[in-house]
Amino acid sequence: MDERWYHRHGENDDIIQVSRIRLLRNFKKWFFPGRMDEGMRQELLSAVDSKLPRLSEILGKGIQKLETDKLREAEKMTLQERLLINKATLEQTEKAVVYATTDEAFSMTVGGTDHLRLLLSEHGQGLYPLYDCLDEVDTYIDSRIPFAYSKQFGYKTASIDSVGTGMRAYYVMHLPLLSESRSFQALSQEMIKFGVVMKEAWISGAKKIGGLYVLYNQRTLGLQEKELMDILTNVANRLMGEERELREKYKQVFLEDRVYRSYGILKFARQLDFPEGCRHLSNLLLGASTGLLSVDEDLSIYELMLGIFPGNLQFFYKVSADDSQIRILRAEYVQEFLDKITIA
Repeated sequence: MDERWYHRHGENDDIIQVSRIRLLRNFKKWFFPGRMDEGMRQELLSAVDSKLPRLSEILGKGIQKLETDKLREAEKMTLQERLLINKATLEQTEKAVVYATTDEAFSMTVGGTDHLRLLLSEHGQGLYPLYDCLDEVDTYIDSRIPFAYSKQFGYKTASIDSVGTGMRAYYVMHLPLLSESRSFQALSQEMIKFGVVMKEAWISGAKKIGGLYVLYNQRTLGLQEKELMDILTNVANRLMGEERELREKYKQVFLEDRVYRSYGILKFARQLDFPEGCRHLSNLLLGASTGLLSVDEDLSIYELMLGIFPGNLQFFYKVSADDSQIRILRAEYVQEFLDKITIA
């Protein structure tokens, strides 16, 4: 596998799989994308392409440019599954352009719901350095193509939910034991008082799968960016402490049985549906975090969890497959990398 952001170790990455900052921005000169005609949209795309020559230099990474009208549906689905674009951009018929670094940590969507959607991710707990980096990019873009900004309300966005900072900060946390505890529902409700939302990262039907939960700030208006990150980080630290307590509390034989059962199923399965694959990989992630499993440096279990999505599987194997074929490919895909995960 190529070097990606999720291969790099980060602080508290046994539980916090992802730190992510998203900024929405719109320029003074143009209508919101939903009101643009084709000529105005092309003018926007061309201006961004020509007026930001130092973007790669500021990020310190190579950037590839992807035009959505030239991508196959499976390729666009892969971008959405890896969160380089959002669902709205996946489904829109109008052309958008995505600029993404080669490590997939950064993406900039031009011509989605807003003029710009800036996204930066890293493995582990690291919102503050992410924000500093994205703020530098944000300042550079504003100096070249001024943003629509109100002294009273902040950055103008297509959705009123994002007006203000235009920022949403995220933690993706692996909470397999805490989410099964009796106190978890009460904790979820308590967070709402702080303006923090917690949702399952992946849901299949009514099933919660994978033990991964996304925390993000609900408010974007009335607080500064650092205040929003502080609140989110305090909540994440509490959840992390409670998950760690449970990992210490559970008997070794319980954890071993849970982890090794999943290892055996993944090793010998001939087909896997998505919820089952997520659950078993979640247990492997738990095993790696508690020292029951050893994982090679060039492999990330979180990456495997992304890789078993239908679009990613079809892109990886360069095929077009129906649901039954995808279940077979899913089992083959996991087994292709399972020799890099060994019992410690």
